[in-house]
Amino acid sequence: MKKLATIFAMLVLALTACTGQESKQRNETLPMTTEEREVYSAYKAINKAMIQKDRTAMERYFDEKLIFTHMSGKKQTREEFIGEIMDGTLNYFKVDTKDFSISVDGDSVRMKVTHSLTAKVYGISGSWTMGGENTYKKRDGIWIRVE
Repeated sequence: MKKLATIFAMLVLALTACTGQESKQRNETLPMTTEEREVYSAYKAINKAMIQKDRTAMERYFDEKLIFTHMSGKKQTREEFIGEIMDGTLNYFKVDTKDFSISVDGDSVRMKVTHSLTAKVYGISGSWTMGGENTYKKRDGIWIRVE
């Protein structure tokens, strides 16, 4: 299992390095629109909630129908994912955002992000640089991760 996780992490690093999207990426020090700032704030709040095991915040920012896919390919419902964070199966310690891009389309936003994640998941500790893409929708004044 450790070998598989290591190989997958290396593959993610290689794929992230080869995306060719550097010109569209940004960091948090560059100017952002109001929507971009709000989505970035929601992303940061999600990271903080996962690290602090804050169930209320995770439930607030994750849509009830959200399905999580781990780097192993395992899929989980919102409740399963939050449950494993709360019981210590998934332990997130630090998330360093390397770069991101945000595309606003009305009430829907796509956020592509590359970050370094320090965690202990399913008994395996490490730091992985990973890329991801998520969709947020604004509900009741906040941006909720829906995919």
